[in-house]
Parts: sequence; structure tokens; C-alpha cells
Amino acid sequence: MDKKMKLTKLERQLKLYEILLPCAIAEFTAVCQVYPYNKRLLQRDLADLRDGGLVAVKYSRKGKGYVKTGIPEFKEDVPPRRKAHLRRLNRLGRLMSELANEDIPLWMKKDNQADGCVKEYVTAKDCYQELFPGLSERTRQRDFEMLQKLGHQIFYDFSEHCFSYNEDDFCLGWVDAPEKIDDDFLDGL
Repeated sequence: MDKKMKLTKLERQLKLYEILLPCAIAEFTAVCQVYPYNKRLLQRDLADLRDGGLVAVKYSRKGKGYVKTGIPEFKEDVPPRRKAHLRRLNRLGRLMSELANEDIPLWMKKDNQADGCVKEYVTAKDCYQELFPGLSERTRQRDFEMLQKLGHQIFYDFSEHCFSYNEDDFCLGWVDAPEKIDDDFLDGL
């Protein structure tokens, strides 16, 4: 990553989440290659991701990196200002891993209607409202703008009257897990 590029705390933490999300073991050296972290900054960002309910990881000497250890939980007992940051972090992280979009171009919808096939499609906007009911349209727009700023292609196509995004941009779950991750593996024994 370009060292001249300045990221906000939220952007930096979401980039780290992108690195951790698809991996069962994220090696410290691999994390540092993608983003130049020092250990203290990495620990602070991991603490926010952990408290925000996005990741549950533990450092493994044997794995030489951070290993997924369980189901993450949002930490409720934090000061209000930090809680607001953690909620936004959680919301954007969940969008990165749970956003769904089945929408098709308007011309295709019209062709389907002419053929007698009327179907409701789940748009990225519908998915957002289902995941986060009660949030304003402006909040959704800001969240989608943040995803675009992070390099995800999500946009409303005015000519096709549909939301679009590149599914390859969005990670879905952990992969490449070793067959057995137990306490011995985590403790490096």
C-alpha cells in the first residue's frame, strides 16, 4: 500500500478486516505486506474489530499469525463515543461480508414482465434496509460511499435503474482453515 495514502482510523480497521476475513490464519508478515503496521497499532485495531463484533482471533506462535477462535460478539459495555465508532465499524464490516444484490437491469425486468414472469429482486438497498432497519437513507449513502472509498464497486446505475456491485470485491467468510485448530495450535505447542 502506498505510504503517502493516508487512511482514517475506520478505513484502516476495515482494510485490516478485509485481510482477516477470508483467512483462517492471517500471518503478521502478510498483514504488514498489505498494510505497514507496527505491533501496537495492529493490536489496537484488532481490539476494535474484536469489540465491534467482527472478528475473534488469537495470535498463534505455531501458525505465526492470527487464528480465528470463535464467534465474535459486540462489546456493549464501552464508553458512548467508542460505542458509536464500534457500531459504525460493525455495520460497515457486516456490509462487506453480508451484502446481497439480485437486481437486474430495467430492460430485463420489462422483458420478464412481458413474458409473464414478475419477480421481486433483492437490491443492495433492500439488503441494507433488512440488515439495518430504521437507519436513514443518508446513512446508507454514506456507508456505500465508504465502501467505494475502500475500493469496492457499489453504485446505482441510472441508465439501468438498478444497484450494482462487483461480487468479487466482497469477501464471504473464512477459508483455508487447517484441519485442526485446538488449544495446542493456538498456544504454539
